[in-house]
Amino acid sequence: MKWFRAIYLLLIILSNLSADSRPNVIVFLSDDQGWGDLSHSGNMDLKTPNIDSLARDGVSFDRFFVCPVCSPTRAEFLTGRYHPRSNVYSTSAGGERMDLDEMTIADIFKKSGYRTGAFG
Repeated sequence: MKWFRAIYLLLIILSNLSADSRPNVIVFLSDDQGWGDLSHSGNMDLKTPNIDSLARDGVSFDRFFVCPVCSPTRAEFLTGRYHPRSNVYSTSAGGERMDLDEMTIADIFKKSGYRTGAFG
């Protein structure tokens, strides 16, 4: 619930900015990536300069962990709610499908005048 409130507050702030001053918002949510898999988090064997630059100049969530599998993590990020509340409980057999009537962060951004997309 704290994430949903934080995202909601961010969107309220962004909605008060004029169209010309709104920042671009890009979210990278990767599967099966550990904290130590990036050079900006201390990995000396792996060089990730572009990701390091994005983390340095933007925001990097270092305490956003939900489940060891992808679908529940995505559902919580997109909705700000505990994943079973949006009917996501697994990665197969239908448990990876979020309820179609769920309000997502993309819906909120669209209402604020942003263009949204999902890739991957």
